[in-house]
Amino acid sequence: MYPVIFLEVKKNNMERLKFYNIEDKYIEYLYQFDNKVPYNKNNKRPYIGIVLEINNITYFAPMFSPKPQHRKYKSNATYIKIGENLGIIRLNNMIPVCKENLRYIDFNKIQDKKYRNLLIQQNNFIQLHTEKIRDTANKLYKFVTRDKKEFFIKICCDFKLLENKCRLFNNIKDKEEVNINNTEITCEVFEKLDTIKQKLKSNNFEYVEEFTLDDIYMCNMDTKQYVPKNGKITDALIIRYTNDNKEIISKKRAYNSDGFEIGTEKTVLKIDDIKNAERLLNNLGFTRFLRMIDKNYCYENTEYIAYIQVIDNLGIFLEIESKSPNSNEKEIENLINIVQSLQLKIGTKFDIRKAELLYKKLQNS
Repeated sequence: MYPVIFLEVKKNNMERLKFYNIEDKYIEYLYQFDNKVPYNKNNKRPYIGIVLEINNITYFAPMFSPKPQHRKYKSNATYIKIGENLGIIRLNNMIPVCKENLRYIDFNKIQDKKYRNLLIQQNNFIQLHTEKIRDTANKLYKFVTRDKKEFFIKICCDFKLLENKCRLFNNIKDKEEVNINNTEITCEVFEKLDTIKQKLKSNNFEYVEEFTLDDIYMCNMDTKQYVPKNGKITDALIIRYTNDNKEIISKKRAYNSDGFEIGTEKTVLKIDDIKNAERLLNNLGFTRFLRMIDKNYCYENTEYIAYIQVIDNLGIFLEIESKSPNSNEKEIENLINIVQSLQLKIGTKFDIRKAELLYKKLQNS
């Protein structure tokens, strides 16, 4: 589930800022049909935005965190600048949503004070500019869907197409059967963290954010569910804590003949407490066999996402993922070429599975 924040914007009433979760598969599902949908992966990046009613359809307009270049921006038909430097609302990337896919999060439980204060400032701005935001969004929608203005069609999501896909998604009885394919490679890097960051920046990757994944791997020795086989971890049951997000994740992975991961079927259950979740799984016969703490630094360009991953007791790794949902051998070759072009000291394997490496290391220690 992606943490989202949405503001219900009504003509003569602005409700207080509310926090929700939106199904993570929904974002990836839409991205398969339109690569202008702001990409995300494994709820690593908070999905923040405002919700608007456009043409009697609920739309989610994403907000992007403040960056130095935003100071030069001026609001226009495709985005709204929030204050002097509080980020922007990307109306050209807005997507249709169903409120049934949103779940409430208590605003007061946001632990990061700096992050919470930013949201409050953004909220204050939005409350003062509700009419401007709504009017701009409606005009942009008409430019694309009614007036068919070529310039806006090129830079905006395909609103009509996504509206149809939104309805289809919510008619699927078992949403967990929506399988999202992705192509990625992972290799070990023998360089200092700052060196890797600089190499990415000099190769047109832009810094996005950093976050930590704290994963507890569980298995059932009696039923053999999620038990590593010959030291290999393929399917996984994980209790994950990242930022203020807590969840249980079941992953079933698909690999090509060379061992590269080409797809993941994932089921996610939101939880309130990590210890209680592990206690519950213990009662069901599952026990912990691995804990992996993974500090991530995320960079991206128009086609790819890169994660520098610093793992406790293991090392530094670089994961590159294609934003395209189509998995194929050529794309894997492209990813390997991108990593090699960075001219970093790297390992010879590009199909590294970090949890397996850590598991084997702990088993041998």
